[in-house]
Amino acid sequence: MKKNYKNTSPIFFLAIVAVAVVSGCGPSKNVSSGAIPQIATVTVAAPERSMVQDTLDYTGRIEPSQRVEVRSRLSGYLQAIKFRDGQQVKAGDPLFVIDQRPFAVARDRAQAIMAQAVARQKLAATQLTRVTRLHQSGASSPDELDRTRGEFEGAQAAVLLSQAELRSVELELSFATIRSPITGTVSDHRVDIGNYVVGGTAQGGLLTTIIAQSPVRAVVDLSEADFQRLHQQKKFPDRAQLRFDGTTKTQIGTIDFIDNEINARSGTVRLRASISNADKVIKPGTFAHVRIPVGTPEEKLLVPDSAIQSDQTKKLVLVVDANGKVAPKRVELGGLFNGKRVVLSGLSVNDKVIVSGAQRVRPGDSVKLSAPAAGA
Repeated sequence: MKKNYKNTSPIFFLAIVAVAVVSGCGPSKNVSSGAIPQIATVTVAAPERSMVQDTLDYTGRIEPSQRVEVRSRLSGYLQAIKFRDGQQVKAGDPLFVIDQRPFAVARDRAQAIMAQAVARQKLAATQLTRVTRLHQSGASSPDELDRTRGEFEGAQAAVLLSQAELRSVELELSFATIRSPITGTVSDHRVDIGNYVVGGTAQGGLLTTIIAQSPVRAVVDLSEADFQRLHQQKKFPDRAQLRFDGTTKTQIGTIDFIDNEINARSGTVRLRASISNADKVIKPGTFAHVRIPVGTPEEKLLVPDSAIQSDQTKKLVLVVDANGKVAPKRVELGGLFNGKRVVLSGLSVNDKVIVSGAQRVRPGDSVKLSAPAAGA
């Protein structure tokens, strides 16, 4: 006989579902109760004591000690280039040659004009000698003597003028060979052979540039407050420490220039430190981290920079107290020294600073201590 469920009440099905749910909510054998929380292990270390030199840290840029834009004094066609791009050159080395033929012709013409002037001077001198003798014997008038003397003096002036003209064209001829004014590294040539070079003005075509790479100078802009801080010392610092990106090696630069005024727009004063750069490794244009010493070294406490935590605007370190619990301490910080952070106040030398594992604990937690590894 087939059972008929059409008239079965929905309440019956709800009762079955409720029984199933209640039976599934019983205590589980896999759920543990009353588990004891584990105590985290942290690494602690006492703050390190060291003599620390207070410094002003700036980012500067390296500039060459000399930089020359090479331009032609003359206009003409470029005939020769006497250097390789990027070559080291000495003062006086030839760099470019402008077509010399027009200037050689001008020189020859000036030499001919000077020869004519010298010949006229000799003739005028002979005539002056003869007229002077005639005048002494009474055979010549004073007017004729004055005229002859005037012709001689004019001939002398013509010789001087022709000599000056000759020197001028010879100077122009020498300018046709453009020589390096300094010792340094030449850039690439900006004009190829056969091009017409416009010279004689500061706006003339740029041929190349030369920079002196030894020494070089690190230039920084000190704030007015920092400048006054340095100026109030008994002695203004004469050395600065420089470090460059990509290397941990530092170099010592000599502070050899401080500008004579404060820039009214930026409120800064320019300071320069020179480095010998004998190996020419430091390229002008490089950024440099410049550290200027302030005052005398003092004993300070140092902690790893990773131990510093932030709480809004406050700086904190976590320490372990005498009861083995984590406690925060607010600190006042200085700069970095030998890779560690200077603590100006807030810590004592006996504090146990958490240097590893601080991310696993909170203030008030009990912890186990672990000594730092050697060299940490």
